[in-house]
Amino acid sequence: MKAFLYHFHGIDEFDFSSLAPGDLPLVQKAAASREYGILPTVYLRRENLPRLVAMIREYHALRQADAVPNIAGFAIEGPLLGPQGGIPRAGRWYPSAEEWATLASLGPLGLRYIVMAPDAMALEDRIDDGSTFADLLVNFYEQGLRIAVGHFHRDAPQRSADRLRAVLDFLHGRYASSPYLVLTDHLYNDTPRNFQHAWRTPTERARRDVELKGVLTPDWHEADLRELLGPVPAAMLDAAQDSLLYPCINFDGYHVDLEICRRTVDYLGTSRVIVLTDHTEVATMAQEQLSCSEHNPLWLRDDGAVAAGSSGYEQQRRNILSLGFDEAAVRRMFVTNPLAAISYQVQAA
Repeated sequence: MKAFLYHFHGIDEFDFSSLAPGDLPLVQKAAASREYGILPTVYLRRENLPRLVAMIREYHALRQADAVPNIAGFAIEGPLLGPQGGIPRAGRWYPSAEEWATLASLGPLGLRYIVMAPDAMALEDRIDDGSTFADLLVNFYEQGLRIAVGHFHRDAPQRSADRLRAVLDFLHGRYASSPYLVLTDHLYNDTPRNFQHAWRTPTERARRDVELKGVLTPDWHEADLRELLGPVPAAMLDAAQDSLLYPCINFDGYHVDLEICRRTVDYLGTSRVIVLTDHTEVATMAQEQLSCSEHNPLWLRDDGAVAAGSSGYEQQRRNILSLGFDEAAVRRMFVTNPLAAISYQVQAA
């Protein structure tokens, strides 16, 4: 296996958010031809939930027959996400208790994780039938379905950090503690921050050297990361250091500046980081049209918000090597770490 693509949205002509059951053999063929293991990530429109159920049921049947060996399962980004990110608009909504139960039931069939904003509600907040957010998490984990924290709200950073920590404490108190118990979406993106994390246009890049110096000059091991980076990034990095979650970061250079990627890996170590490409090869996502940025290799929504990248494994591998990391580090972050995270089985405490 050349690479394991842990979180991305489309290959060849296939937008994973619009897959039909009959597409799976062709997706398998595309992944195998490139020597990739893949974990396709779906943005879910509410009206597409029945099609997703049918697709993952078909995936399970094919997996049982060893007909899709390069597809390690599926992930869903949302629908419980913060409001500011550049996701497809129809991919953010509040499921009913019945819809949540349907999603949870896909865990045994191959749905590996769901990206959600852990600050969207408190653990004791109730969903429509009286069950709580904590009950929802238990329903997920009892069926082998984990969460990946990300897409935070931005109006109250300390509250977001506190709710993140509450979710981590709850899950690690109930299940056998492991760094793989809770996953993440891409670090720094769609997160309240105290720093600029990417410079994507010529105007922004004119400020890059000065703003980047402010982030990188302090020694992260000595600095107060809450002040330097913000409560949420600090909480995520602290949790990673404490083996309470497994962080992911994008190395396309435009989701996050490569020098910040370098500092993050230096801080955490290559054994604690997964590379996710968060890219697609298709100009649509969840039935919404995308356009190419004129300034960088990012896909944009119709309002200019960043929806995804276009830089896949080969480009991100080159970027990692350009930072001075070796091929062993590339393989660890692109294959070993994500495979370990996906193959982990939740166990009772």
